[in-house]
Amino acid sequence: MTNKKTVYKFFLFSNIIITIIINFVLLISIPACTSKKDVEIKAAGQSQSQDKELEDADLPDYYGFINDYTGTLSEEWISKTEQLARSVEVATTCEIAVAVINNLEGLTIEDYALRLFEKWGIGKKEKDNGILLLVAMDERQLRIEVGYGLEGTITDIEAKEIIDRVIVPLFKAGDYNTGIYNGVAAIANKIYLEQGQESVTYEEPVEKAVKKSFTETGAFPALIVFITMLPWIIIGIVFLVAFLKYYIKEHICPRCRKIGLIIKKTILVNPTYIFPGRTEVVKICRYCGYSEKSTITTPKFIKHIYSGSSSHSFSSGGSSSSHSSSSSFGGGSSGGGGASGSW
Repeated sequence: MTNKKTVYKFFLFSNIIITIIINFVLLISIPACTSKKDVEIKAAGQSQSQDKELEDADLPDYYGFINDYTGTLSEEWISKTEQLARSVEVATTCEIAVAVINNLEGLTIEDYALRLFEKWGIGKKEKDNGILLLVAMDERQLRIEVGYGLEGTITDIEAKEIIDRVIVPLFKAGDYNTGIYNGVAAIANKIYLEQGQESVTYEEPVEKAVKKSFTETGAFPALIVFITMLPWIIIGIVFLVAFLKYYIKEHICPRCRKIGLIIKKTILVNPTYIFPGRTEVVKICRYCGYSEKSTITTPKFIKHIYSGSSSHSFSSGGSSSSHSSSSSFGGGSSGGGGASGSW
């Protein structure tokens, strides 16, 4: 009996000691864990803040209402659109900014537009009446970011209509200058309509000259004609050079060495098939008076003898009046192929 009581007291004492140790460990570990978690949260907050500051620092700075960082727009159209944005700011205090960038640096266009809008501070502080037109060339995306004060003037649906109906068709045609100008004009007209002012006229699209291939130009047929005629031109030049050499040789004066001999030929005896003929040649120089008379022999005529058989034979002795009554094809069938054209 005594042994049982002793064992029972031992287990009871052991449980009390273990419970005290566990509670002590928990009291020590909980504050440490809490402190570590606070440190991690604080570090994460600082990291996010630093990342945001870094991302904002990577965003470009503006140098006017119209900012092209890609060289897409011409100086003329930048100046023209800048004047339009300035006139809107003077007449309504609303600020329209344009940013043409190379790429979104891994951000969505919505996130990039919002961050750029906030960094630039577009619109009057007390009115929040700014609008940003952002164009990302590499991603081929664009966005109209509307300030709080103009959300009633240009709704999301209206902003989408400006993008789809005014800007995008011109962008697809490669006319970024007119597309951005008319986009700013469309935004300005929404603001002017709200305030009862006269609207802005859109610019006509600039038609780009379509570069034709060489085969579509007028030079291609001319080249074909030239190549076709080239052999004949060369032959003509050869004959012309030969004729000029002969003419110079015959008409050069042996005394003054000028090409001035006048040659007169008189037939004395006509040639025949049996005897040759004779011709008198008189050469007189028109410059120095040199004269020369000579008689040349002209060759006699040559008879041409033709040889050949007068009999002609045909492989068939005549035409037969009898024809076979059976005339059938080989029995092939069409596979439905053929040639078609369209224009």
